[in-house]
Amino acid sequence: MPVLNSNIITAPGTYISENTAGLIPAGLATFNRCYLIGSSPLGTVNTPTQVTSLTDFINQFGTAALLDPGRVTLNAVNLFFRNYQNGVLFFVRVTAVGTVPTKNEYVATIANSFDPDFHSQGFLICPEAFASLAVQGDRTSMAVAMENQASLEGFDWMAIADSNLGTDTTAKAQIEGLLYTTARGHLAYFFNYLKDLEDNLVPPSAAIAAIGLRRFAEQGFNQPPAGGQYPVRGVQDVQFKVTKAHQSTLNPLGINAIRYFPGKGVLIYGSRTRSTDPYYKFINTRIILNVLIGSLRGEFDNLVFSAVDGQGVLFTRIRETAESTCYTLWDGGALFGASPEEAFAVICGRANNPAIDLEQGIVRCDVYVAPSPTMERLFISVTRTAIGQVQAVVTGLQQGA
Repeated sequence: MPVLNSNIITAPGTYISENTAGLIPAGLATFNRCYLIGSSPLGTVNTPTQVTSLTDFINQFGTAALLDPGRVTLNAVNLFFRNYQNGVLFFVRVTAVGTVPTKNEYVATIANSFDPDFHSQGFLICPEAFASLAVQGDRTSMAVAMENQASLEGFDWMAIADSNLGTDTTAKAQIEGLLYTTARGHLAYFFNYLKDLEDNLVPPSAAIAAIGLRRFAEQGFNQPPAGGQYPVRGVQDVQFKVTKAHQSTLNPLGINAIRYFPGKGVLIYGSRTRSTDPYYKFINTRIILNVLIGSLRGEFDNLVFSAVDGQGVLFTRIRETAESTCYTLWDGGALFGASPEEAFAVICGRANNPAIDLEQGIVRCDVYVAPSPTMERLFISVTRTAIGQVQAVVTGLQQGA
């Protein structure tokens, strides 16, 4: 197919070229993996390595001694695959001088092991550190490092902080959980250890990540990693019995509880982040935005170093591509609205691209979205009516409304 160039093509005739324009068709970014940081007797360090089962993990990284912190990691890996057999798990071995990693060694591993070009979006967990670090200040530093990593430009992850093994009351959970913060919901805190089938007390983050990823795959990533549809597998009980009265205090503070329900089993019964911003209250809100951001970033990377024409062709291409991504999210239930117009809006044109920015090579695209909220409480009103008056009462209420 010739390139139309009047300086090269001089013979008379009709010439046709073919090109592409308009929106860029692209799939959504994935949120389908978990990164687990811990210690082990074998294996490379500071290198995310995929493991496909507990047996595969042992073959690559060995079996930790019963009293080593790495035993927590071993049990966490087992719990992950019990809750999502086909889950994608990457293990990162901590660089440690001794058998018990220090807070600084955990933090250094978090900071030095990941590259946004190679490591896609997912959950970040470190159950071993929260179980073994005895000093609260060290555990707080871990939460800060994980939140910083999850919220870095180009990553857009979700970090899960576990309670400490000694956090065996709701009062302790409240004190501990309030120390962990996040501006825009990239960190969540869960209280209560799980008693697995071998009677080990295991931090819950591996099970939460596995259940979240399994639910995303089956029902969509707009669903929270919690609730009665997905009870925790491979466990028999929890360390501490959390009641509704306990949770009525913890839940408004963004402290998520793991609870045992007779006849239902062990349930993840909370899905809030540690953000005080009402726009980032729920975990699935953060993940919806993570997927949106990751999708847009991937779609537009190839447009960098494109010329900005004065006819608005580039602006239109950017806007339509972003609208296509938002429509896919809305159509899948991730954005709230009876119509696309209620769920999102995209602006990219001269109105939000002043000449001074264009001269500097800057093009702006403003995307407004309304993520679907989480149903956390259901209120049902039951009204007793007289025989034969049900429809009359309902009609009267509708007319009154």
